[in-house]
Amino acid sequence: MTVTTAVVVLPRRMAIWAARRALARNSLTGIELGCSLCAAVWFSAGKPAAALAGGAALGGGYLARRVGGQLTVGAFAGWLAVVCAWAGELAVYAGLAVGAAGSATLAWKLATGVAMLFALRKVARLCRAAQAAEYPVPPPSDPPPSDPPPSAQPGQDRSGIAPDIARFSLGALIGQLLAVPAWVRALVITGTAAYYGNRTALLVMLYCAAVALAWSLVAGPHRPRAVDRVTDLAAQPGGVAACRDDGPIARLAGALVHGQLVPLPPAVAGLIATVLLAALGLGSLDGWVLLTPVAAMLLAAPGSAHPHDGPADWLAPVIIQAGQYVYLAALGFAIGVPGPVTFALIGLTGLRQLDVAYQARHPVTPRGARLSLGWEGRMLVAGFAAMVGLGTVGYLALIGYLGWLLAGNGLAGWFLASRRIKTAPPKNGGALRASAR
Repeated sequence: MTVTTAVVVLPRRMAIWAARRALARNSLTGIELGCSLCAAVWFSAGKPAAALAGGAALGGGYLARRVGGQLTVGAFAGWLAVVCAWAGELAVYAGLAVGAAGSATLAWKLATGVAMLFALRKVARLCRAAQAAEYPVPPPSDPPPSDPPPSAQPGQDRSGIAPDIARFSLGALIGQLLAVPAWVRALVITGTAAYYGNRTALLVMLYCAAVALAWSLVAGPHRPRAVDRVTDLAAQPGGVAACRDDGPIARLAGALVHGQLVPLPPAVAGLIATVLLAALGLGSLDGWVLLTPVAAMLLAAPGSAHPHDGPADWLAPVIIQAGQYVYLAALGFAIGVPGPVTFALIGLTGLRQLDVAYQARHPVTPRGARLSLGWEGRMLVAGFAAMVGLGTVGYLALIGYLGWLLAGNGLAGWFLASRRIKTAPPKNGGALRASAR
């Protein structure tokens, strides 16, 4: 079996098989999540044989994801697929950290770094797609194509290259590898964990995450598969500004300036200041000085009311998210918050940002159900908790709050999707019912 057959043809054939048996998209999502959780348990053993078993489970989860990606789904099913895929990936990184030999703190720091970079990459792709949808670039007015040469055979383009061969050209393969898709991550994790250990696997994945993030920032607009196949007529796409996850403080600051402040330069300034303070060491700070990075990031708050219509304004949500991650991770490890707690907070924050960025394009819950503390509120809660010596308690409180918020959004989206299915007329012989499942 070739790589092309395993990655492209096999999922397509299995998607046809699943559609004929009315296998629901949510069932495939559950299979993918279950495979990821099983892989996490095997990786936590820290043994080569267990790592190979974990890799096999990751392969099964990836196949379920690809099969589900071939199906057309509603907004809620697409949201559930995106959130569960990232939750399962976080579980795998946590399993690698648990089974890593040597320093446990270092392993959790590596796992947290991997989670931060991949979360930024996921949100960057969604933000760029949101800008491309809101402000599409008109296609160039090229002259009509000429007739193909007589030598061109059916199934070939004017260059004489078969479409399947052109599609899998060397440049496309390099671009796909630089994006570090799920199948590449599964192979890298399995190979390095089996032969070099879990800590080396986390270190290699940290480098891969940095490459994937850099590629997502410089490559052209991309729309993830889970978003491509969402067809919910009730969805009203939002803009880049809806991906920021602003809280009450940021929205108030934006209302005061009436959207006149551009969003990108203040966000960059806040991120630079936060990174510098984190590099100097937040553990040596105390009192109100611990809130200095928060004050720096609040420079980006007045940009919340801006339409984000600049060519690079799609970067503003990504930069704000990066500043939030740097502060929460650096503060947690500096004040002695346990590594699993810090990792869990970063992971749930990434899930929340992914939830917001996805719903900016495909709303799943009513607008009021998505109101939260926002990025600035989470930073302030963590900073104030560290000031009074209750850093771990504050982090646990944020974990519980974010978990409750995500669960509430999921339940609200499920009820809303069920109500739409009951009130919608039948379409294409029951295809709507199969799509909603």
